This record gives sequence, structure tokens and C-alpha cells, in this order.
Amino acid sequence: MPDIAMQLTIEAAPETVYTAISTADGIHGWFTTTATAGEGVGSLRELEFPGVPGAWRLGVTEAEPGKRLVLAGQNGPWTGTEQIYEILSRPEGGVTLRFTHSGFPALDDAHRDFTYGWATKFVQLKRYAETGEPAPFFTA
Repeated sequence: MPDIAMQLTIEAAPETVYTAISTADGIHGWFTTTATAGEGVGSLRELEFPGVPGAWRLGVTEAEPGKRLVLAGQNGPWTGTEQIYEILSRPEGGVTLRFTHSGFPALDDAHRDFTYGWATKFVQLKRYAETGEPAPFFTA
């Protein structure tokens, strides 16, 4: 099964990056303005995208504030996939965000689209975490 694996440096505190990926307000700041996100293990998040019928649901399976968040895809094209966000403090300041999206059934066009998609979304995440200025990729 092919995985998507990326990492980027973000000049922000670990807690700032964690809040951006783990809360509804954070997700609204860089990803999609139509999202709900429960916090903590066992909670659910729902993400909606323009032109896509229905919300994509993910369950939180691990949550370590400022360090790690793991989400399990429950429906849509992310069914059966897992997203792992690891936030690593850097000695010189800021963090390295390591991201893995695993469990795709094939290295196909959908996998390639999601790889490109995550790269473009993480540009927005970096900007939002570093400046605090919302710039969501998808807006309602």
C-alpha cells in the first residue's frame, strides 16, 4: 500500500501547530471553512469541500497536544486510511511537522491527487501557523 509522506519546517510553537491541526478554528484557518472537529481520542471531525457531496469523517485515534495527532478515515475516499501528524521541536526554534497519510489501496490517480493536494494545503498551514492570519484553501 502506498503512503504519502511529507515534512515541513514551521516557525511556530508546537502548541500553535497542534491547535491548527486539531481544532475546528485551526482547521478553518488553513484547510476548509466548513469543518467540525471534536478534540481528544474518540472524537469525530467532519470536513466539507466545495462541490463534494457530504462530509468526510475522521476519527481521532491518538491525541498528544503539542506532539502528535492521528486520524482514521471513516468514509469517502479516505476510508481505511490513517493520517499521522508528528510535531517535533527544533533546537533552533520552531518545529518540524512530519505527516504520513497511509492505507491507500493503490498507487493510482487518486493517490497522486491527494499527494499534490496535501502539498498545497501545507503551504497554507505553514502560513497560518506562522502568521496567525487565516487563509483557508477551501471556503464555503
